[in-house]
Amino acid sequence: MKHTITIVSDGRTQRVELQPDESLLECLQRTGWHMPAPCGGIGRCGKCLVTIEPASAAGARRPEDERFTGAAPGRRLACRTFPVGDLTVRLSGTVTPPTSADTIAKGGSIDVPTSGHPIVILERVTLDPPSLEDQRSVYRRLRDATTIPGLIVDRDLLQRASSAVASSETDGPFLDLVIDAPESAAIDLTPATGDDDQRLSGLAFDIGTTTVAGYLLNLGTHEVTASRSQANAQAPYGADVISRITSFGNGAPLRDTICRQLAEMTRDLAATAGIDAESIHTAALVGNTTMIHLLLGLDPTSMSHAPFLPTMTEAVVLDPDELGLPVHPRARVRIVPGVSAYVGADIIADLLSCGMHRATGISLLVDIGTNGEIVCGGADGLIACSTAAGPAFEGATIRHGSGGVSGAINHVRREGNRLVIETIGGTPAASICGTGLMDAVAMLLEDGVLDETGRLDLEEASDEARDAYGELLTEMDGEPALVLAHRAENGDGPLLLTQSDIRQVQLAKGAIAAGVQVLLSEAGITADELSAIYLAGGFGSYVRPGAALRVGLLPDVPEDRVHAIGNAAGAGAARMLVDRECADEAAQIVESCRYIELSGSALFQDHYMEQMMFPSREAV
Repeated sequence: MKHTITIVSDGRTQRVELQPDESLLECLQRTGWHMPAPCGGIGRCGKCLVTIEPASAAGARRPEDERFTGAAPGRRLACRTFPVGDLTVRLSGTVTPPTSADTIAKGGSIDVPTSGHPIVILERVTLDPPSLEDQRSVYRRLRDATTIPGLIVDRDLLQRASSAVASSETDGPFLDLVIDAPESAAIDLTPATGDDDQRLSGLAFDIGTTTVAGYLLNLGTHEVTASRSQANAQAPYGADVISRITSFGNGAPLRDTICRQLAEMTRDLAATAGIDAESIHTAALVGNTTMIHLLLGLDPTSMSHAPFLPTMTEAVVLDPDELGLPVHPRARVRIVPGVSAYVGADIIADLLSCGMHRATGISLLVDIGTNGEIVCGGADGLIACSTAAGPAFEGATIRHGSGGVSGAINHVRREGNRLVIETIGGTPAASICGTGLMDAVAMLLEDGVLDETGRLDLEEASDEARDAYGELLTEMDGEPALVLAHRAENGDGPLLLTQSDIRQVQLAKGAIAAGVQVLLSEAGITADELSAIYLAGGFGSYVRPGAALRVGLLPDVPEDRVHAIGNAAGAGAARMLVDRECADEAAQIVESCRYIELSGSALFQDHYMEQMMFPSREAV
């Protein structure tokens, strides 16, 4: 039996029909509402909390859900709610209407080289007029007039050139020919203008598990003319790659979801830059291997279990209509190659951006997102691994965690006997993101409120710390918790950092730190010998290096060797557009990179147990 669901959120109201045997979460997802469900809708994360009226129409509630819902009968987990009648569901401010909400850009602006040979070029050509003495075909005249040997021209453009020749009264026509240089293929042909190559545009996308970042570039000036960053619209189907793979197997529309989002972002980027989307002549896409499989509609199931076999990691060139991108119909869409199931195209793009594979010294790249990918090496070769760090640093497994959205606490510090918090956008605190989490844990360690085992307690704290934290320590689910901010105005109670949250940080940082130690051992070096550590990814772009060192996420090196390089994956994708030699360079990186699988490594397990501990105050 179908029921009517009235959805109320931030003054908006929408009525939808619930399908038979459909959970409330599935209904919200189907109708376009971005409902947080990091656990994939299995009732473990508590992020899909809603208020239902009347409560009797929500059906039975499991007793174990009350740790998230409390005793209020109308508070429910959407994933565990199977309505038995018509109802009204009220959504919190963390849920967005049927459009994808903007989030902070992954690392802000990107660094694009000012020199190089763009992948798409414009040649101004003059076609010789026909005569009895010169009866070359129009195709031959066009090829002879360009610098591209073996130029490929499709039928429509060839007919356009033929019409231009036929209508020319004296001298041959002046034409602007847009060419995809690597494929020697004509993209567009128009009467010559005075714009030269300033009107050539390219599109770069970094498709992260949590965040999708897009950049529009002027290929003539190498300028980023528009950028946009959004939460990945697939997020309601799970916070990490394993839950996305599971959702794919359950029939979730993951490919349609991401293709639709990329198309919408492309139109928005073009509108921001003041151009027509069809004047975008090329595109480059990067992402982890699972995201690329989902984009291409390839079954990623074999990557979820040993031996973690991807269907493909090679470079791909596509027509835009295969992805539904509203760019020039003859544009070519290039997907950067990857190394393995868990070191993907985004990491190759990171390396293109930071250039450590060209350096004589040995450096470390750590890309921290829902997974932790690590690369160690230099010009003599690279070693890579991936750690199942989980999505703690993206906020998914944290009680009041979130990604980098408006209202998320992104920095915390203590001044005297009070806590000072900063939020994204300067709005009232509604959640805590990864950088705020790292700041808070580092602060508590430094003040002795958190010991090296991860226990939250005032026993070893100084008198000053006792004064600052004494009234902020409380309990949640029978465990210690720290009040970071009060949210009484929206009825959600205090914003807490719980003992369980700290354990999640230990698990995540322990996995990454252990992976680093394995690579250092494989390279035969100590941390002191590292020339640099590059931090990439949404979290790595904004985390304070001092905080990352204090909690033991990174090996003990001088802070000035740690460099946050922003959204290096997005920058690497952009480089593919403005320097055609990057395609060969990416292939060479893949060939020079040796992948180490950590799931069966006894050395990794040994390091993992050690690295779950925090550095003591005496050790730093």
